[in-house]
Amino acid sequence: MDRGWYLRLGVVLCAAAFAWLALWPSFDEWKLIPAPDLVKETFKGRISPGLDIQGGLRLMYEVEVDEAIRDRRDRIAQQLRPRLGVLLGLLDESSSTSATPQQLSKLDERFKVQLIDERNIRVTFNQANDTAKVTNEYIAKNFPELKRVSRGGTELELTMNPDSLDRLRTTAVEQAVKTVSSRINELEVRDMSIQGREDDLIIEIPGASEAMFDRIRTIIAKTARLEFKIVDDEAQFIAGLSDLPEGVEKVAEQAQVGEGKVSSTAYLTASGENSRQKLMAYVKSLPVPDDHQVLVGPNESSEKAEGGQKPEESWRTYYLWNATDVTGEDVENAYVGFDNDKGQGQPVVQIEFNGRGADAFGRLTGANVKRRMAIVLDDVVESAPNIQERIGGGHCRITLGSFRDYNSLLREANDLVVVLKAGALPAPIRPANEQLIGPTLGRDAVQQGAKGAAIGILFVLVFMLIYYQVGGGVADLMVILNVMLLLATLAFLEATLTLPGIAGIALTVGMAVDANVLINERIREELRLGKSPRAAVEQGFGRAFWSIFDSQITTFIAGVVLFQYGTGAIKGFAVTLMIGIITSLFTGVFCSKVFMDWIVRGWRVNRLPIG
Repeated sequence: MDRGWYLRLGVVLCAAAFAWLALWPSFDEWKLIPAPDLVKETFKGRISPGLDIQGGLRLMYEVEVDEAIRDRRDRIAQQLRPRLGVLLGLLDESSSTSATPQQLSKLDERFKVQLIDERNIRVTFNQANDTAKVTNEYIAKNFPELKRVSRGGTELELTMNPDSLDRLRTTAVEQAVKTVSSRINELEVRDMSIQGREDDLIIEIPGASEAMFDRIRTIIAKTARLEFKIVDDEAQFIAGLSDLPEGVEKVAEQAQVGEGKVSSTAYLTASGENSRQKLMAYVKSLPVPDDHQVLVGPNESSEKAEGGQKPEESWRTYYLWNATDVTGEDVENAYVGFDNDKGQGQPVVQIEFNGRGADAFGRLTGANVKRRMAIVLDDVVESAPNIQERIGGGHCRITLGSFRDYNSLLREANDLVVVLKAGALPAPIRPANEQLIGPTLGRDAVQQGAKGAAIGILFVLVFMLIYYQVGGGVADLMVILNVMLLLATLAFLEATLTLPGIAGIALTVGMAVDANVLINERIREELRLGKSPRAAVEQGFGRAFWSIFDSQITTFIAGVVLFQYGTGAIKGFAVTLMIGIITSLFTGVFCSKVFMDWIVRGWRVNRLPIG
């Protein structure tokens, strides 16, 4: 045997060794063949059964894209006020991005910005000549997402243009897919499948337990919209309310409103079971001005309980300026820390801002020293600390309410870190269908299907061995090696094996057998022409190659098309098919030639039994 043959044999043996070592950890996980720790640590890839084989979690959510549009409209309205202030000479260009809520409120003497319907903004000026300054060119340059609906007298009405609405709808779903995928990946959940379809998200996670189901569902549904807003303790909006519903009380308090200044203000509170829902329902019915909002949060005064008992659940209101310049988009990192001043090391969430966020947070805190700043997460005030001095360095922390035990708080803090690091959803998502399902075929049906497939493959191998004899034995060996290489590649890619994938493997076995049949028939024809076994093998492989290659490449192209335009299950079939075609060409043409050369050249046979 020449040196080239030994080199080719080394390639075949290395491929077989790789296939076995890559598959061994999966066999160990399936409790078939135990694998050493060294192998499991080196080859970390696994083949995991899909949702249709082992069951798991299937979730369908509807992305509320209208809420994303409304949220974008609100943000544009916030930007509109200072920009109009600059246009009318009420603010400097440099202060337009750092104007305080108090400065913005003074703009109301000249004009007011109102939110109309879901996507319209109305600006009412006190002077008619101010209206004329807001030209179409000004709107197109400064607010390209808006267009003018009407202008007359002292009123100007703007709306979101159709192109912006289409982009928002598309990107809302795309961002939701990316954000949910990032959140689940943070939990180190393997084999997840997530896809967007129109306004829906479809999530499939094989093998999820009921406990994991509850945690994933909670983390996915959390919008995680983080905002920092200043509490308006000088306003008397809450103090002026009357005819409060049963269970809701008004409480007076003193609050700092600047250096050396204290103001008398009031808030609403409710305690006991369902107190939060009761308070929020009443708050939503209040006629709050557009530049303010009333939100609820844990009532910290009720968190201290005597005798180590769990404090009673209690919630209170905060009257906030609506403007915010620091949001969750400015968060660079988040992690769980512990506050030793509040309880015994109570878990808190530490936040680090990016460069833009650190500057904005420094401006916000510097302009509102000795005032309260509300840390708002999903429209709930998690805490409202007093700003003692300008906070530089880009750091902040969120203190969670103490209505739960330590383990619950720690779990909530960890989950909050996950969603903050993954980013906020562009719009809330509403559950459309949630299922924790078992295998769709059932355990017995899967076992019977595997048994039937094994028997079918065994019949094919026996037929090949009987009909083609030595050539059939080599073909059987190559079919086994082909399946091993295919499964090893799937394990290396950490693929999920589904029923369409199994169908792709079955088709691959058929194509591998077909290639070997074609080669054996070519060799048989050459032998009938009186050629020697060595010459027959050379001619048989040479003449069969292009026929095999043409048939495989056309099937591969079909697989590419299926992968490009198919959905989840179709893509799984296409990937398995394309990998199987590559391994079939390698084993059917290259590897089988090595073994046939060994028989006709190494053994120097005068007669080649090939049927």
